[in-house]
Amino acid sequence: MALTKQEVEKISELARLGINEEEKEKFAEDLSLVIGYVQKLSEVNIEKVEPMTGGTNVENIVRKDNDNKDMADNEMKSEILNAAPSKEDNYFKVPSILK
Repeated sequence: MALTKQEVEKISELARLGINEEEKEKFAEDLSLVIGYVQKLSEVNIEKVEPMTGGTNVENIVRKDNDNKDMADNEMKSEILNAAPSKEDNYFKVPSILK
């Protein structure tokens, strides 16, 4: 399927692209090649191919959360909080960004 210059103009208008006459002809050729390739893919027999839900069969390899283990002990938490410019209770105090 070959795209016409008018179709390329419509596409560029919808995409809000400013293209000149030379580019319109170039894009018509290039996009026609892409559409031709996609049409060629539709000819592939996929009857025995199982549908995929993702791109790979890789499984999640992150560790499980351990809710009974602290990332830092109390001494380290105190040092970190003491280094903060502002704190309240055991939390960092930051300027509000919402009104």
